[in-house]
Amino acid sequence: MLTTISHGGGVAFENEIQFKTPFNYMFPRLAHSEACLLKPDEATHYGLLLLGKAMADTGPGVGEEPALNSDIPSIFTYLGQFIDHDITANTDREIGISDIANLDGSAKPLTPLDPDRVVAELTNGRRANLDLDSVYGDGPGLIDGVKTTAQALYQDGTLLLHVHDQDGVIDLPRNPKTHRAVIADMRNDENVMVGQLHAAFLKGHNAVAGLVGSGAAASDYVRARQLVRWAYQFVVIHDYLNAVCDQAVVADVLANGPRFFEPAITGGNLFMPLEFSVAGFRFGHSMIRPSYELNDNTTETIHELLEGRSSVDPATGQLKATHVVDWNKFVGAGAANKARRIDAKLAEGLFELPFGSKILAHLAQRNLLRGYLLGIPTGQAVAHAMGIEPMTEEDLLCEESHAVEDAFSTGGFGERTPLWYYILKEADVQKDGTSLGAVGSRIVAETLIGLVKQDPNGVLSARDPLVDGNGVGQAGNKVNSIESFLQFAGVLT
Repeated sequence: MLTTISHGGGVAFENEIQFKTPFNYMFPRLAHSEACLLKPDEATHYGLLLLGKAMADTGPGVGEEPALNSDIPSIFTYLGQFIDHDITANTDREIGISDIANLDGSAKPLTPLDPDRVVAELTNGRRANLDLDSVYGDGPGLIDGVKTTAQALYQDGTLLLHVHDQDGVIDLPRNPKTHRAVIADMRNDENVMVGQLHAAFLKGHNAVAGLVGSGAAASDYVRARQLVRWAYQFVVIHDYLNAVCDQAVVADVLANGPRFFEPAITGGNLFMPLEFSVAGFRFGHSMIRPSYELNDNTTETIHELLEGRSSVDPATGQLKATHVVDWNKFVGAGAANKARRIDAKLAEGLFELPFGSKILAHLAQRNLLRGYLLGIPTGQAVAHAMGIEPMTEEDLLCEESHAVEDAFSTGGFGERTPLWYYILKEADVQKDGTSLGAVGSRIVAETLIGLVKQDPNGVLSARDPLVDGNGVGQAGNKVNSIESFLQFAGVLT
C-alpha cells in the first residue's frame, strides 16, 4: 500500500512516497517483560532528559579534533543515513504513536506503550528489502499510458530518472518554484551529503540503463534497476558492514545466517526490527562531525548544512556550485573528513537542529525518549538474550562526566541502560570507537544481511553472470564498494 505525505515531522514534504510495512521486535519476549525494560516512572523520564543533555560534546563547532576521529571515512556516515532512509521510516517523525513532544517543544509525559499496540499501530513507511524504494518509489508505469505514484521521478519517454547535471553541478531534481527535491524520500534532502549521495544513485541507475540498452524500453529499466539493486546490496553487505561492525560478526552472519532476527529462523513475515530502527542503527549519529570540508573551497558546520535549503542557490533553484561535494574528501584512507569515533558523545550541532520543536531539535534526547516510549529492551536484556555477558556499570560510566553519572543515578540506568546508549558505549569500551561492539554489531549485521538473505530476488540469491564474489558488473569494472559505485556513477574521479 502506498501513500503520499504533504508535511510532517518539522520538515516540508512534497508528494513523498511511502509504503506501509510492519515493524516488530527482534526480541519480542523481552519487549513483553517488565524486567527487561526501562522502569515506567517519572525518574526514568527525567533521567533520559539528563542523559541526552549530558551526551553533548561541547567542543568547538569548526576545526579538526584528531583525538575524536576514527579511521572510518565519512562516506560511511552518510551511506548509513541513506540505508536507514531506504528501509525504515516513521520512528523518526512526530506522527502517530511515536510522538514525543508537545506543540510548545516540551517533552510529553511518556509511559511506555504496550508492545502489541506498537506493532499494531506503528507502520514502516519504507519497504524493508534494501530495494532502493527511496530512489525508485513504486517505479514508473511500464505500459504506455499507465502512470504510477512515482511517475514524476522519471523522464517522459525514456524511463530514466530525473537528475540535475549541468555546468559541473550534480544535484537532486527540484521543483522550480519551491526548490524542494522531487524524490521518493524527502529526508534525503536533509543535508548536502545524503542529497549528493542520492543524486549519485540517480546517475548510477541511468548509467546502467545506458549500458543495457537505450534506456527507453521498459526492459532496459527493469534490468538496470535489478543490477543497481544488486550492486547496492553488495556494497551494504561487503563494504559498509565491514567498515562499521566487527568483521568477525559480519562473517559469521553472512556464512551462518542470523541467529536472532526472527523471520530468518521461523519463516515468519518480513518486518523491520524496532531494536535496529529505534536504537541499533542510530549509532551513526555519533559518527557525525561538527563540520565538513565539502570541497577545496567550502567548509561548513553540520548546523549550517542542516539549515533547510540554505545550500540551494535561489537564482538557479539548484545546489550552489560551492556546495557540490568532492567525494575524494569523503572516501578512501586519505579522506579529509574522518567519521567521529563511535561513542556516547554527539557533536554539539546535533543538539540545536534547525528544524522542529525544541525537544525535537535535541537529537540525543529524541532518540532516548523514543526508545523509552516504544518499549525497546535494555542493553543488558539484549546482551543476555544473545548469550553475551553485559557490560558493568563501571564500563558504562568509564571516563564519562559527572552529568552522565547523575543521569544514571536518577534513571537507574546502571542496571537498565537504554539500548541506544549501551550500544554507543559498548563500541567505545570494546572497540575504542573504531566499530560497533558485540551487541551493536550483531543487531546491525543480522538485520541488514537478514533482509537480503530473505529476499529471493536479492544479490545473495542471484544466479547471474554479472554477479560473483568480487562484485556486480562486467569483469574489470565491478561495483564492490561505495567508492567504486561513485566512480561508476561519474561523481568521483
